[in-house]
Amino acid sequence: MGKTIDDKKTLVYRFQRSYNDLVRGVGDEKVREPLVDIYETREHLRIEVELPGVNKNDIEVYTIGARLYLRAFRREEIETENKGRLRRFLCLEREFGGFYREIELLLACDTSRGKAKFSNGVLVIEFPKVAERRGLRRELIVE
Repeated sequence: MGKTIDDKKTLVYRFQRSYNDLVRGVGDEKVREPLVDIYETREHLRIEVELPGVNKNDIEVYTIGARLYLRAFRREEIETENKGRLRRFLCLEREFGGFYREIELLLACDTSRGKAKFSNGVLVIEFPKVAERRGLRRELIVE
C-alpha cells in the first residue's frame, strides 16, 4: 500500500529536523530547537511553538519564500543576591540561551497575511491557505 500525502509530509518534517541538527554545528550548544506542532485547518496552516521562559520582545519570526524562520532568546535572570543575602544555588537545571528553527511551509499559503500571537510560553503562527496552483493542468492554445 502506498504512502499518503500526510505520511510524506511527516517524513519531510522529520528529515528537516535531522538536517537542522546536523548543520547546527559544534559551537552552537546553547542554541536549541524549539518543539513545534504543525497542522492545517480548513482555512489555515497553523504552527504552535513552545518557547518557555521567553519574553515576547525576544522573539523574531519571518518568512523568505516558502520557509519560516524563528529565532528567540531566553535571558538568564539569576540573581546572586536577594535583599542583601548571597544566594548559593544547590541545583540549577533550567537552560538559558537561544532558540532557532527553520520550517518549510509545505502547503500553499499567503505569508504576507500571516499572524503570530505569543501567550503562556507558546507562539501560535497562522497563515491563510491559498489554492494550490502547482500541478494543475492548463490548456494552451496552439497558434
